[in-house]
Amino acid sequence: MPERAARPRSVRIFALAVLGAFFLGALPILSGKAGYQFLPSEQWLTQSRVAAILLGGLAAAAAPFAVLKGMKVQPRKHGTFMKIVLTGFAPFLAFMVYSHFVSLGIPLVVAIAAGTETRAVYTVSEAKLLKAGKCRNPIEIDGMPYAWGELCNFPAGFVQGLKPGARIAAEGRGTEMGLYVTSLSQQD
Repeated sequence: MPERAARPRSVRIFALAVLGAFFLGALPILSGKAGYQFLPSEQWLTQSRVAAILLGGLAAAAAPFAVLKGMKVQPRKHGTFMKIVLTGFAPFLAFMVYSHFVSLGIPLVVAIAAGTETRAVYTVSEAKLLKAGKCRNPIEIDGMPYAWGELCNFPAGFVQGLKPGARIAAEGRGTEMGLYVTSLSQQD
């Protein structure tokens, strides 16, 4: 078997940066699955929206080429259908993960590293009373990134009093960029 040529240091650094950004983009999803409810601040989302869209767009544009290159580097018997599915799905996944890196991953890591007890105010877009499922009594927060912004398992009495447009104060560990929600209270 022929030896692969060593990649230049700049290529390795770039690859590590891309993988690191991918991990930080997936970290909010993983923390949510582990039961930690993190919300970025509305101010951070407003300030970082353009950067999130740009990075997500660049990642989405590069994703099909990366998938095809990976198929060439590690050849397996990929049928035409599988190539179409993988190269078609890759841009959506890349956009979501890399835009989440900016809008969710950065404030999440800052909250872990330098977080203190903090408070932030959010707007409710929807609140439901559900007694079954993984997310009981979900509260949807307005203006959050795609597939994000649902708070779960708060008391039915509190959720019942929330209407769309209501303002709630979230308290927990974090910074002005975002926080891990431990308690909620309704704003007047």
